[in-house]
Amino acid sequence: MMTRLYDWIAHHRLLAVILTASFILIIGGMVWAYVALHSIAQPLIIHFTERAGITEVGSLFSIMQNSVFWLLLCMVNSVLAVVLVDRDRFLSFFVAGGMLLVSILIFIWFAVIIHVN
Repeated sequence: MMTRLYDWIAHHRLLAVILTASFILIIGGMVWAYVALHSIAQPLIIHFTERAGITEVGSLFSIMQNSVFWLLLCMVNSVLAVVLVDRDRFLSFFVAGGMLLVSILIFIWFAVIIHVN
């Protein structure tokens, strides 16, 4: 069983790296946000615009809920990319690349929330 997994990873290295990077960005952002914000008792600023000011506040729990949602989305897209890799390689890399782009944006979201609070 494990040799099949290793063979698949060896055969589809680039896809495995892209999907792993997506997971690392989201999980790293979750851990970073928890470590940086767990001691803050007041409501956290979730969304801020220059024109309207603070438009959304929340807690660390709401940030972690969003993080779990994005992690589940990453899992679903990873399964989709793995299933598609043998049928349509372009579409598989398109899904994986899109997920990597979204993961980068989510990591930036974590950085902005940490910086604002």
